[in-house]
Amino acid sequence: MNWLILIRGRPLPASICLAAHLAVASFLAHPSWAGDPASSQLGLEEAAELAISQQPQLLAQRAAVSALNESVPAAGQLPDPKLRLGVVSLPVDTLDFTQEPMTQAVIGVSQMIPGGDKRRLAMARMEREAAQGSQSLAAIAQRIGRDARLAWLDLYWPRVAGDLVEQVEAEYQRQVEWSEVAYQTGKLTQEETLALRGMLESTRDRLAELSRQQARARAVLARWVGPAADRALQALPAASPPPSLERLVEGLDRHPELSTLDETIEVAQAEVQLAKEAYKPDWSVDLGYGVRGGGRPDFVSVVVGVDLPLFTGNRQDRRLAARLAGAERATQLRSDRQQALRAELEAAYADWQAADARIRRFEQDILPLAARRVESALAAYGSDRASYGRVLEARRAEIEARLQWQSLQVARARALVQISYYSAP
Repeated sequence: MNWLILIRGRPLPASICLAAHLAVASFLAHPSWAGDPASSQLGLEEAAELAISQQPQLLAQRAAVSALNESVPAAGQLPDPKLRLGVVSLPVDTLDFTQEPMTQAVIGVSQMIPGGDKRRLAMARMEREAAQGSQSLAAIAQRIGRDARLAWLDLYWPRVAGDLVEQVEAEYQRQVEWSEVAYQTGKLTQEETLALRGMLESTRDRLAELSRQQARARAVLARWVGPAADRALQALPAASPPPSLERLVEGLDRHPELSTLDETIEVAQAEVQLAKEAYKPDWSVDLGYGVRGGGRPDFVSVVVGVDLPLFTGNRQDRRLAARLAGAERATQLRSDRQQALRAELEAAYADWQAADARIRRFEQDILPLAARRVESALAAYGSDRASYGRVLEARRAEIEARLQWQSLQVARARALVQISYYSAP
């Protein structure tokens, strides 16, 4: 940032202005909010770690996975047997247990036995569902880490921009105070004085908007990291280039979202196998013991039952068709999500390439040119070859260039966060 330095209404020589300009620029490159002790600052990666370590979503998913793992052995067990107790052929006229030879007290046990391979397939289905839950846990953790990083960047931008704009506002305030004296002595025109006031008020309006953005972004970040959102932020970490796009696309199949959908397909296939096993009949075994009175012998009964799946058109056939349609749906959803992830990855990679190229252009050309333009305007104004409006215009252009450069830094960081999300863990 370039500043016009005045003593008693007169500009200092251009060389001194340039030295002051370099000092201020160095200060702006290391803003005051980044000067806090490192231990008290919240970094980008720390925000992700805090979010992952304390999210109820992950605790809930871990409980769900634990419940599924506990259900796996139970899915392969036989159904509970049934105990039967009763009285058979009791005469209702006398209610005499010994009157008729057929009267008996019966106790029995009934056990249903699933036919075919249903128990093993039911347990295999539950195992696949537990694996699906585990993959979903990894996908949720990766998404939470990404969202926390993006929330951190959403707060970082208005903070660093606000710090820069505050420096500008303070300088404009000093220039406005000087302009009132300079106008009375004829050193500035009324137009130049009004232009200074206009720039001051515009700067204050921008500060108000940045303050609103900060408050909103801090509330979003607090959703992930809690009270740590009130801490000062560290500077952006060094931007290391990501792997090649081809390598990232090759590893996309290992993304937790796609792994979760792979397990969803396995669950659907297990349900298809169970639907096919439904054509095989279930069996039942009944064992009973009848006690008779009057010295008569007791009875023992054994009954074997079997289902008769004779009318499968509206039962087994339709259930199998439904499970096959469910498996096809799971397969197509997986293909759709893979295409979407690849498109999102390529878009994020394009964002990173564009932001990185623009940052280099700003650092190599645009920012130095903006600084030279301010220096030229200061020199021209100091030698009465240009009006003060030219200095104001050059200064405003440099401010916008620096703000845009900061915005591109954040845009590149956001793209890297997105690319990291689409990378396999």
